Amino acid sequence: LRSMATGRALLVFSAALACAVAAGAAGEEQDAEEKVPSFRWAQRKDRVLLTIDLQGVTHESIELGEDGRFLFEGTGSARDRREERGRHRLELQLLKPLNASDSTCGGSCTNWIIDETVDPQCTVSQGSGPWEHCTLGAEVFNLTHCQVRARDVHCVLIKRTSEPYWPHLLAGNARPKHMSIDWSKWLDEEKDGVRWNPQVDRAWEWWKHDGEDEDEEETEEARREREEEEKRQRDKYRRARKKKAAMGGS
Repeated sequence: LRSMATGRALLVFSAALACAVAAGAAGEEQDAEEKVPSFRWAQRKDRVLLTIDLQGVTHESIELGEDGRFLFEGTGSARDRREERGRHRLELQLLKPLNASDSTCGGSCTNWIIDETVDPQCTVSQGSGPWEHCTLGAEVFNLTHCQVRARDVHCVLIKRTSEPYWPHLLAGNARPKHMSIDWSKWLDEEKDGVRWNPQVDRAWEWWKHDGEDEDEEETEEARREREEEEKRQRDKYRRARKKKAAMGGS
């Protein structure tokens, strides 16, 4: 009887130990899923630029709501803790609504994440002249989207309406400790959408609204020289195109 009681006690102890181990493992897994990554933000009048500081991200998912809800989940590691890979979750409620009605980004994304086949580089079309401005290779960059990169996850969140800068990012003026300003992408509101002259730290056309004694940013002679040079470049480009067409016809 004593041996049977001892055996039963051992079985009960083993079962309790197994439950404790399982609970501990589940708790560790839950803790890992609840890690909150650091993130940085900047803004323009029409968008929010959000960068999540996780590298080597896999198994990622992103959910966006037009009410300003943002949810990111993925496996990765912080830059200063490469060996500590784990699940991360970042849930935010932004101050104002977003333009987030198409999770395919016009056919270039899957659940807001841009496909790797889309070229993110800014290039000009083949055969363009030197005076032509660079255009984005994909229209998706003017839509709400996210891109998983080697060292971080970058999101462009288009605001529902283009308006003056938000006073803060999150609803209720929340300021979590893992949030910071992305000064590398920040642009003062007065410079947003304005051609800025860094030499005098003001808009290029400021002189038009200033006193008459102010020097113009571009003299009449300089303007003529610039226009003549542009004309020479256009003529050179046209001659090259004609020559190429003639050689192809022959």
